[in-house]
Amino acid sequence: MIKVSVIIPFFNSERYIKRCVEGLLRQTYPRENYEILMIDNNSTDASAETVRRYPGIRLLSETKQGSYAARNRGLQEAKGEIIAFTDADCVPSHDWLHQIVTALGTPDLRIVLGRRRFGENSFLLSMLAAYDHEKNQYVFNSGKNELYYGHTNNMAMRKQLFEELGPFMEWVRGADTILVRQTVDTYSCQVVQYCPEIEVWHMEIDNLRQLYRKYFTYGRSSTGYSRLIRVDPLRNKERLRVFCNVTQNGRFSWTQSLILAGMLGLGLASWGLGKINLPWNKKETG
Repeated sequence: MIKVSVIIPFFNSERYIKRCVEGLLRQTYPRENYEILMIDNNSTDASAETVRRYPGIRLLSETKQGSYAARNRGLQEAKGEIIAFTDADCVPSHDWLHQIVTALGTPDLRIVLGRRRFGENSFLLSMLAAYDHEKNQYVFNSGKNELYYGHTNNMAMRKQLFEELGPFMEWVRGADTILVRQTVDTYSCQVVQYCPEIEVWHMEIDNLRQLYRKYFTYGRSSTGYSRLIRVDPLRNKERLRVFCNVTQNGRFSWTQSLILAGMLGLGLASWGLGKINLPWNKKETG
């Protein structure tokens, strides 16, 4: 059976890390066939002490601040043929690893990205989660290299890929997207696939305010990695197509569709504000 290494960096994640660890330990995939490497990235809270309570988890440390530096530290120690990534504020579904291994059983695939659900399943957040899912379906079936991106809170790949393309660039944010783009530019779009059966719950996102803060962060990080790779956001025509698919598949009423449109507009504005080269953005995009 295929061996898997799960890599999770953490920094002051005391609030969520217990649920993350317990989710990883409850996997249907045989425990002897996967290792869990958790990398403490200079935490000052009780995160590391929480991890130490669970036997069988490899607790590492990385003093260079940054989640990608911590992930690269995990890669140095990983023994699995497949590397699975998630974050300390995420809880994987019970069959997360099983679905990852099944998906990467396709010989030509090198990277799989999974579906991200929000920590709170309110009606408003569930509509935005549905849009995010539909957008992923569109992007990763588009065949357009410049649309592809990564998200290491639910992503897995063959370890061999790191041997071919190297480790993550140790930027503050966006190195996952750079790696995905290097992969599709080197091989083809067919080697990267979105698999909605691979699910995690992003516990940090439990209200709209948190989600819009995250959109702002995504906009800010795109300013950094767009210096190295060409990144094209969806055109308005493409956004409309995704929106129509979501409202039709979800059987939204006109009122619900208008609410979704308004929330998406605010999300786009938050992302756009993140891209503006304001003084408080410069530190995190360089």
